[in-house]
Amino acid sequence: MRFKYDSRKSKKLKEDPRRKIGFFEVQEIWTHPHYVDCRSDDSKQFRAVGWVHGKLYSVIYEVRERTIKANTITLSHSGKQQNKRNNYMKSTAKKKKLTADEIAEKAMRGDDISQYFTNKGEMKPAIQRVNVDFSADMLKELDLLAKELNISRQAVIKTYLRQSLDQHYLARKAAIS
Repeated sequence: MRFKYDSRKSKKLKEDPRRKIGFFEVQEIWTHPHYVDCRSDDSKQFRAVGWVHGKLYSVIYEVRERTIKANTITLSHSGKQQNKRNNYMKSTAKKKKLTADEIAEKAMRGDDISQYFTNKGEMKPAIQRVNVDFSADMLKELDLLAKELNISRQAVIKTYLRQSLDQHYLARKAAIS
């Protein structure tokens, strides 16, 4: 996964004695099995929890529509659970919807942000980067198709490869039967 992030915020996080890690290093989460959860009130924002340098971290990020890039919003070390408030009275006033940056600030202060997520996420396998060689003509075809479908070249390759593998498994199953 390619990231777009604020280098000043990354430097600030790396210098924070509680975190000691920046956005560049946190990309390691996706190279190991990790947990991904969707924000309950915004389907474009996610929380990933995984291992970086032997420690468990969580990162809140959003995926932009027409790009495959993720905009990393915040990073926090997953540690012991925060103390809960003793006030169990439910508020009757409607609360305003927090922005991703406001949730990020709460996470950076160490506040519990789990209420903003569905907590119905799933474990994802590690993503492994591979290199594939294509002829110039095939790249032109892929680029034309990507432009026509308004998606990235990588998305076209993944989609057609998945479709081809599915057809292969169906043909194999039919041949066995």
